Amino acid sequence: MSVIDTFRPSRRLFLVDVENLLGCEPAEANAALFAIAVESFLERMHFAPQRDLVIVGVGDKAVGNVFGLAVPHRLVVKAGESGADRALVEATADADFIAARFDEIVVGSGDHEFVRTVINMKARGVHTTVASRDEGLNCTLRTIADDVVYLASAKELLGVALAA
Repeated sequence: MSVIDTFRPSRRLFLVDVENLLGCEPAEANAALFAIAVESFLERMHFAPQRDLVIVGVGDKAVGNVFGLAVPHRLVVKAGESGADRALVEATADADFIAARFDEIVVGSGDHEFVRTVINMKARGVHTTVASRDEGLNCTLRTIADDVVYLASAKELLGVALAA
């Protein structure tokens, strides 16, 4: 009798509130800064394209800045205040569906809109990681997430690259 190896690497869902990771107002950023925000976040969090999924959220006024991203992703867009956040929260509203497919959810934002998402995922046994700029991290989100990773903003990263 042979034994079938049923081990599978864990799958992670990355929610990228790109506007939150910029370090400036979206209207002040160009496409290169948007790309730095997404790519540096995914690199820091060890994104594995062969098994992980990325959803990038952006407001309707900044959507043109994310079309050239080098990483494969699903794009969600919403107008208005906190449009990127709300679009990402809506994309993960079916918590049972997400929990059945992913072992971890990595939220690239510190905004309070993600508190309910983190609570819903944890209630279903999904590991939760929040990656955010320290000054942009909601205190409730900091407390309830399984792990918290502090990030430099894209603007700070660009400044370091220019200074080198």
